[in-house]
Amino acid sequence: MLRLIKIDFKKYAYNRTFWILLLTYFILIVSVFFFAEKFLNLFVADAKTNVPLPVPDFSFYSFPYVWHNLAFFGGFFKILTGLIVVIFVTNEYSYKTIRQNVMNGMGRGEFLLSKVIFAGLLSISAALVLVISGLILGLVNTPELRFSLIFTNIGFIAAYFLELFSFSLLAMLIGFLLRQSGLSIVMLAIYFYIAEPILVRLLPDKVSSFLPVESMANLIDFPNSELMKMFNVNFNEFVSLPDVFICSFWSVFFVGMAYLLLRNRDF
Repeated sequence: MLRLIKIDFKKYAYNRTFWILLLTYFILIVSVFFFAEKFLNLFVADAKTNVPLPVPDFSFYSFPYVWHNLAFFGGFFKILTGLIVVIFVTNEYSYKTIRQNVMNGMGRGEFLLSKVIFAGLLSISAALVLVISGLILGLVNTPELRFSLIFTNIGFIAAYFLELFSFSLLAMLIGFLLRQSGLSIVMLAIYFYIAEPILVRLLPDKVSSFLPVESMANLIDFPNSELMKMFNVNFNEFVSLPDVFICSFWSVFFVGMAYLLLRNRDF
């Protein structure tokens, strides 16, 4: 595994596009994490003005709610990790490094594994950013800090990783399928923003919940709060195991389909 990581690192170490995209993603996601409460406060202030009921105050960043809140909002930006994976995969065809690796003795399964590892490391890095941001924000904004509060709802970090990892594998499959970065990016965007949302609206909820991107989104429900409860709106405050299994199934499916493409195609 370490050998595969070293081989891939040599490919993107001097790739300016890769590092620009990666840096842009991390700057954007950290900005969202640290400034989301300001936007939320504007919404709450507006609600206090227009709703004839007392609107409760709540902290977006206090433990243990910070994990759920950050994971939910971070999930909206998984399209960026998908773009990074797409570009990394399609560059293998553009620069013919995939052919070079196979000619040098790397098996097709090993080649695929290197891309799965890359998607995993990218998702782990994003999850670490969430952990560091959550710890800083939680420690600063929790009035009565208790050690047990820090680890309450910590499962949302794992769910966040799974959401990003599954989506990255979907992007990887599209990259292997189309082999051209521009076309792959367009196809990923069309499916994410247009095709599946249309299917979600057309299909019954019990069916649409099994769709790939929808199942990823279902891992982390809308964060609950006293404001939501005041309007008798309640969301899941936990990660559902069925959603984890569905998302894991799609992850395995994407890898399996990518392997079939690699095994049956010439480079």
